[in-house]
Amino acid sequence: MSFEEDIAKLNEHFFFQEFTFSKNQFSPKPGEEVELADSLIWLDDIAVVFQLKERNLSDNPTADGERKWFDKKVVGVATKQIRDTLKYLNTSHQIKLENHRGHQYCLNPSNIGTIHKVVCYATAFELPDECSRRKYHKSSTADVIHLFSAGDYLGIVQTLLTPSELSEYLRFREELFNKWGRECESVPEQALVGHYLCGDIDSAPSMRFVSALESLSTRADEWDMSGIIKNFPDRITTDNQPTDYYLIVAEIAKLKRNELRHFKMRFQLAMEKCRNDEFVLPYRIASPTTGCAFLFIPLESEFIEQRQQGLTNLTVACKYDLKTDKCVGVSFAPEDGGWYAVEWCYLEFPWEEDLEIDRRLEKSNPFRPVTTEIIDRYDYDGS
Repeated sequence: MSFEEDIAKLNEHFFFQEFTFSKNQFSPKPGEEVELADSLIWLDDIAVVFQLKERNLSDNPTADGERKWFDKKVVGVATKQIRDTLKYLNTSHQIKLENHRGHQYCLNPSNIGTIHKVVCYATAFELPDECSRRKYHKSSTADVIHLFSAGDYLGIVQTLLTPSELSEYLRFREELFNKWGRECESVPEQALVGHYLCGDIDSAPSMRFVSALESLSTRADEWDMSGIIKNFPDRITTDNQPTDYYLIVAEIAKLKRNELRHFKMRFQLAMEKCRNDEFVLPYRIASPTTGCAFLFIPLESEFIEQRQQGLTNLTVACKYDLKTDKCVGVSFAPEDGGWYAVEWCYLEFPWEEDLEIDRRLEKSNPFRPVTTEIIDRYDYDGS
């Protein structure tokens, strides 16, 4: 595979086929075709645009030759291409692209609130130190453009693992560069990742932050929902557009890992209660960072025939009760052979007071009480 294909597969594996794009040609005007970016991650109002550069093999590599390649292709050509990408986004009302699911999707640039700009490069030989230490390029029109070696980018996505965490890290990294400038280039990428984990923007970059990265506890089995997300299109049944389920997947993908841990725990609890045909009140959580609530409904066999209407009604009630603008409901119904029918409901509209729902909830509230809990972003070994 080419370097571009490697990065596309890497992004697809960690950030899902729905949100990964690598066939990015479009027509800004009739008779003209351009490439938006070499690769793109687009999740709701967040976009990460990539330009990729690979050093061809040379029989007689020299430090001066590698330096010239880096300055010309990485700092020069690639950052100009990033600026071109921003120009296309600023001047196009709608851009139709095909994602890794094979779905045509219309990107509306006006809906993007955050654009991260990334140049990722692969070299066949070791770069001179002054090149390999470069971590960003400051443009008068594009501001901070991140520079990553292929190895550093791989390490980042293997550590952060979710789209929301990658976006948060790139935002933090940009703030570091704006505050501390070239001082950030005195430490390796691992120290910057550790710095992000600590969240201490006012401290200067230092090797001491590497210890935070080294002690990070992953325990991905407790929160990883990639299996659920990747199986969505194979299991969902709908008469609507094949991309309608993206709204649900996007809300899950925007959760950070400790929020996902609570999501997965309730998902599995509801499935277990359904397996035992046991009556329990629904489980639920709400994320203040995304403004979305989640409802998990284990159904007893006697209620299966009314499950679709029940799912909608309870999702409406949960959204209202938790005063959120968005809510994802999911119900679990037992089937023959130990299988489950899992059905989803997505609602999004502004919360407004409704006296009739108030009256019904006061008379017969179908939910268990909720409590507010502050959870750490990450867990560490030995803590």
